[in-house]
Amino acid sequence: MKMVKSLLLGSVAGLAAVAGAQAADLPVKAKAVEYVKVCSAYGAGYYYIPGTDTCLKIDGYARFDTYVNAVGTFNPNISSVAGTAFNGVGAGVGGYPYSDADDNDYLTRARAVMGMDARTQTDYGTLRSYIRFGMNWDSQTGGNAGSGIGLYFERAFIQFAGFTFGYTQSFFDTGTSYAYTTLYAGSNQWTTALAYTAQFGNGFSATLALEDAVNRTTGVQAASSGLYAAGGTGLGYSNYQAGQQFPDIVGNLRVDQAWGSVQLSAAGHQVQALTPVSSATGTTFLGQNSSDTWGWALGGVVEIKLPMISPGDSLYIQANYADGALSYLGLSGTSQGRASGLGSIDANTTLLTSSGAFYPIADAVWNGSSLSYSTETGWAVQAQYRHFWTPGVRSAVFGGYTEVNVPQNTVGAVDVNIWQVGVNTIWSPVKNLDLGVEVLYSKVDGGLGTLGNYNNTTGAACGTVTTNCSTVGGSTDVWSGGIRAQRNF
Repeated sequence: MKMVKSLLLGSVAGLAAVAGAQAADLPVKAKAVEYVKVCSAYGAGYYYIPGTDTCLKIDGYARFDTYVNAVGTFNPNISSVAGTAFNGVGAGVGGYPYSDADDNDYLTRARAVMGMDARTQTDYGTLRSYIRFGMNWDSQTGGNAGSGIGLYFERAFIQFAGFTFGYTQSFFDTGTSYAYTTLYAGSNQWTTALAYTAQFGNGFSATLALEDAVNRTTGVQAASSGLYAAGGTGLGYSNYQAGQQFPDIVGNLRVDQAWGSVQLSAAGHQVQALTPVSSATGTTFLGQNSSDTWGWALGGVVEIKLPMISPGDSLYIQANYADGALSYLGLSGTSQGRASGLGSIDANTTLLTSSGAFYPIADAVWNGSSLSYSTETGWAVQAQYRHFWTPGVRSAVFGGYTEVNVPQNTVGAVDVNIWQVGVNTIWSPVKNLDLGVEVLYSKVDGGLGTLGNYNNTTGAACGTVTTNCSTVGGSTDVWSGGIRAQRNF
């Protein structure tokens, strides 16, 4: 028995040793997979980046537009920054501001955009970085030029301890709009900025910012002979803008409450001008000096929520005044450009038989009688009202008026005003899908024949209307609009 027992114990020990050796050869059990976790600190849609304490939200949209008598996101072709112009598809066509019956009447665009919002909580508050970019496909890039694909860039900024660094909405503006188009009345500019925002509680805040001056530079007009150069590339003027030396200084006071919001803004803009051309020879010289003056602007915005009419209803009003800083009035119909001219000319064989109007606009203009410039002034007001017929159907009515005043006793520069009125309706059959249509009427008017005193061939001033001088009328208008389908995510 003792012998049998010894044999059994030895066998068990041997089996245990073998089993232990085999277990040692097996791979170590993997750690549990680290799944993406919801981050609720900053609202819906944020998730922790695995292995970090940073929360990330990804959003964007896919969009299809069709524009009728409009370019560049519902912008009517009445300014020098309108983008793709409806030039005739044949040879010998003119650029902006010329148009004729052979121009294309519509174009289509597809846009894909993605945004990424990353936030991390620190001892100094939230560290945030945000980027938003995408691509466009346009059905045409010019007369008979075919389609084109281009980069679309909207935002790239960092926020930390009250500071903002990067490319974002100008702190002079709010960026609010119920319209598809960017109205010509009211500032809505994207720019690079270095800013600090102080929060006082109860929705009160104040911001001081240094913003890139080039994004607000309209130009300096030397209103001498040869102001208007009639030719295949359109009308224009000699721009004597000097290089930027100091950023725009922008500040605002703002309050956000349950009933809506109010913002008051101010800006200073340096107008850098090259020494004017010689009145005798019309020549300039390399290395010439430049002079400067400071333009400025004031703005006010109020948005009032009107749930007593219908949930989601709201009224938005903006009013601005500018002296030597016309970009703060709007005028360009885009958030990423500055116009130097307004109007449209229905071209014929000569300007003498054409109709329409063209008006140059600039931060300052040479007065023609001395080696100095005078600033142009202007004011703008716009209003927009949005109404929800049902939770899935909404409409907006909107309009604006802008007036630019040119200093007295200047050569070739004329006062101009532009007003617009429009309406849209947007249907959201399901969440995050918008199907909309918009119609806009725009009118540019100066009350004078702005081309009537300039030679049709040389651009020289005629003094009075004589042979070969244009008699183009003082106003032009255009109906524009389009449709949009957009899925947000």
